[in-house]
Amino acid sequence: MTAAQTTAKDKFKKAIAYRQKTGVSLKEAFAHIYGKKVGAVKKKVVKKSAPKKKVAKKVVRKVVKKKAAPKKVAKKKLTPRDYDKRYQAKKPGKRISTGKNYPYIEGNVYYENRANRSDRGKLLGIGFTLDKYNRLKK
Repeated sequence: MTAAQTTAKDKFKKAIAYRQKTGVSLKEAFAHIYGKKVGAVKKKVVKKSAPKKKVAKKVVRKVVKKKAAPKKVAKKKLTPRDYDKRYQAKKPGKRISTGKNYPYIEGNVYYENRANRSDRGKLLGIGFTLDKYNRLKK
């Protein structure tokens, strides 16, 4: 080996030893051995983290809300008028009045022509009426 090769070999060994000692890159180690400055090279710092401890999980109890009892709605008392609205009134025309003995027809015969005595244009007395074009109207 030539003298230049032996000096290069010695400097290489010194650079490797310096690198192992300090943890710098090989380029920075050679710059230190040769006495040269190297541009701003950031060192990578490896942090050793401690093993994480396992934390016991807290048991969370679910809060169960009790359902409120359904409110009792008071039933409406039905009046005779409510029962009357369930039936369609008779059309204007021939009527027989009821006598004392209702099941036996003994009453007088008369004719009803008044519109207010019949449900003309209404459907079972539930609030709907028909207009003059037979359309439903509330």
